[in-house]
Amino acid sequence: MNDEQRFLFDTFGFLIVPNVLTTVQLDQLTSTIARPTEQWDHNDRGPEKGPLHWDPIWRELLDLPVISALLEDMIGDPLLQAAAQRNPNQTGLPTFRLDHINIHTHIKKGFAGGKLHGGHGVNGAFRYHDGRFYNGMTTVSFELYDTHPNDGGFCCVPGTHKGNVPMPSDWLDLSVDVAPCVQRVSARPGDAIIFTEALTHGTLPWTADTPRASIFYKFSPHSASWGADFFAPDDYRIYDDMDDRRLAMLEPPNARYRGRPHRPARRDDGVSAETDS
Repeated sequence: MNDEQRFLFDTFGFLIVPNVLTTVQLDQLTSTIARPTEQWDHNDRGPEKGPLHWDPIWRELLDLPVISALLEDMIGDPLLQAAAQRNPNQTGLPTFRLDHINIHTHIKKGFAGGKLHGGHGVNGAFRYHDGRFYNGMTTVSFELYDTHPNDGGFCCVPGTHKGNVPMPSDWLDLSVDVAPCVQRVSARPGDAIIFTEALTHGTLPWTADTPRASIFYKFSPHSASWGADFFAPDDYRIYDDMDDRRLAMLEPPNARYRGRPHRPARRDDGVSAETDS
């Protein structure tokens, strides 16, 4: 992150990254959404396979260079990063993992609003120490629709990722009222909103004529998990576009210590993906 991004993320708990997706990528995403998904509903082996099986664009979102670079600063492992820099044979594998994917397709005109949620916990963690961010689960929301016309969309209470006092319960239900402290976060199609799950956030009432679909890729430190339905990296080796970096992001939570047994092995020579660290 540059200095401006670091300040904004530290202060507000979220960051807007403009123009992450092209119009072609947006068309691919909107035309291949098969169904809504939740963190317990990957169904990778069932008759209705999960999003990473739908189309190459969904696997491409795993490792967009501009997003991955930011995530390394937000939730990456500084010790593994330092080891990779010292070792010329290191392949530059990511030091974070994909926890789960949520896709919401229920937001239509008349949607009354969701409930504010998030906060400190096992994965809703935020810490800054000695020039480094140490976060729990961090979400990348890929925006498909223009929310500048004030029709609704993502909202949050900036700064609550570092809060100490619970939010008054009367403010949580956005279908009843939207408290003045709640900020609508506007974005254009193709933008990404990255936010820590320690931030109190939610969905505002939707007043646009067109429906809204939301794509959330939720990433965690490599040793932590919120969801219990882990991806199985070997299920995705059938796709030529799944390189070592993308496969490593789908590993279950683990310490990634030197020489550990794990899946997947690297494609080229079968060496453990983090053995070189």
